[in-house]
Amino acid sequence: MHAIDLITPDIPPLRPQDEVGRALDWLEEFKVSHLPVVDNGRLIGLVNERDLVDRNDPRSTVSDAMEQVEVPFIRGNQHVYEVMKLFTERGLTVLPVLNEMGQYLGAITEHEALKRLSEITNIHEPGSIMVLEMNQIDYSLQKIAQIVEGNDAKIMSAYSHVLPDTMRLEVTLKINREDISDILQSFERYEIQVKTTYQGSRFHDDLRGRYDELMRFINL
Repeated sequence: MHAIDLITPDIPPLRPQDEVGRALDWLEEFKVSHLPVVDNGRLIGLVNERDLVDRNDPRSTVSDAMEQVEVPFIRGNQHVYEVMKLFTERGLTVLPVLNEMGQYLGAITEHEALKRLSEITNIHEPGSIMVLEMNQIDYSLQKIAQIVEGNDAKIMSAYSHVLPDTMRLEVTLKINREDISDILQSFERYEIQVKTTYQGSRFHDDLRGRYDELMRFINL
């Protein structure tokens, strides 16, 4: 899934000559804190709510409130993971998308990116979550998959991260079965540490509920 697939058609770009009042109205209407500024099909800036409020008088235009720094953007062919990285690193609610020629294609909202990320991680699918911990040097996704598939199950998604200040790795798996007791026993035989598990439909219902709550909060 690429950035171009995440573009939200409802988010229009501002023009540099637009009044600050219009920009503030659009921020309220679309429930975001940033908006791209486009001139003749080219991204020229990004405005945020704080700067617009500071410039809110009848004579001010959007160009007066644009940040005088490097404008963050994503290319249309970049992956959704890179989209989420920029959102978190820059604290954005809207991310402009450009093609390889630098032309403005549209914008992605934080809400849409999070929604689509949940789809590719199978957050809504029934099953169980398993968190493993191991030395980085011992990590082998192929071996982990063989153990899971040897118990007639499938890994629906997997991601890992290094534990701070250690040489240890935490690996989170989404398994397509609610009963994973035999898989747990297999990991124990292979001396792979199972740190945490969340099994069955009860976990699935709770996770769905938390996700829905997060979506409602973002839409406030």
